[in-house]
Amino acid sequence: MKRLRMLREKKQLTQSQLGKLTDISPSAIGMYEQGRREANHETLLKLANFFNVSTDYLLGRDNATESAKTPKDLAKFLENTEVMFDGEVHHLDEEDKQKLKNALEFVFWQAKEKNKRKKQ
Repeated sequence: MKRLRMLREKKQLTQSQLGKLTDISPSAIGMYEQGRREANHETLLKLANFFNVSTDYLLGRDNATESAKTPKDLAKFLENTEVMFDGEVHHLDEEDKQKLKNALEFVFWQAKEKNKRKKQ
């Protein structure tokens, strides 16, 4: 993966630290960075989600800048049926997505109220 090392170093992570955070062995990360081994689909998704980039970006197929530089639209995010949380990939059905949306709306409402109180 052409950009894995650059992304890892940008976050100031060692291969070992990245391995612990993504549940990927440090030696595998080293081999991916050197082009000595190809990552499977699940591993590509883990790394892309961790760095908030597309798999095409990781593979060097997309010259677009990292998507982390622009705010994320949560409504669009919730359209995804596959998300990563705590290093595990989860498949969400419509009921799960609605529960997640409700929880996020509640948290954002609380944050908005908290910010109003701080300004007074």
